Amino acid sequence: MLALAIAAPVAARAAPPPLQLGEDDFPTLAALPEVARLTIFSTGPLDFPTSCKQIRIARTEEIAPRWRPYITQLSLDRCSTESVGTDAMQDTSYDASARIRPGLVTLYGLPVTETRETLAEMYGNRTLVLAVPLQQAVDKIGPISERNCAPRARNNPGIPTNCKMERIDEDSWSITIGELNSTIMLSRNPDDSGSTLYTIGGGD
Repeated sequence: MLALAIAAPVAARAAPPPLQLGEDDFPTLAALPEVARLTIFSTGPLDFPTSCKQIRIARTEEIAPRWRPYITQLSLDRCSTESVGTDAMQDTSYDASARIRPGLVTLYGLPVTETRETLAEMYGNRTLVLAVPLQQAVDKIGPISERNCAPRARNNPGIPTNCKMERIDEDSWSITIGELNSTIMLSRNPDDSGSTLYTIGGGD
């Protein structure tokens, strides 16, 4: 009986199996598994808040079960509400992030250390931090993104894309993948030149 009592906590701490991500694969909430997000809105799951008071970071137990074992820290890093336009409409936006347990999550085989999101009512960017230099990420992800883009472009010729990952400057590459300015960008992490930001973004 003593052996069983000692062994149980060890089993509980066992690492989960590796999680392999695809193109548009970001953490979701347990209550809203079809929408990638790290935050809870008091306005309801689909109504974007008009005030920072209506936004809080999710607790670990509120993240969807698939993602829960891999996240070690959730943080609401910034929130602001500003007046926009002549009619003084209020525009709220925020940045949130979650650390990923080392060595367990990969995107196309590249290690992921963090996930971030920047959201407002009319636009959003979601990011995975990859623990590889920019050129390595471009060499691996560029051809995959181009292949994934091609079927969408054939099915909707109105999308303004050539399905090519193109260099923007010495620190970033980008490919348009859909409507509403939807893009994938690979950029050098300004906080760590040896890592890369993989960002899917878009909006009006």
